[in-house]
Amino acid sequence: MITGFIIELEDNGQDFLSFTTNANGVIVKTEPFQGDVWNGGYIPVESQEVGRLCMMHKPPNIVYGYLKHEVVKITELKD
Repeated sequence: MITGFIIELEDNGQDFLSFTTNANGVIVKTEPFQGDVWNGGYIPVESQEVGRLCMMHKPPNIVYGYLKHEVVKITELKD
């Protein structure tokens, strides 16, 4: 059973390099910094592809948009 995902981003000097989501794509952890900014946001993991810009829904600032960072790895977390 899939319990979540770790989505790793390319390093462009930003303060966040990975998101951990629950099974539904809701961000529950941001590393190493900016959890207060990104936690609670949504990434449609079923549609997200490695090598593409990271999809993000985090109202009111990002409504079904993209970050300026590509996804380099997606890891499934299983129970």
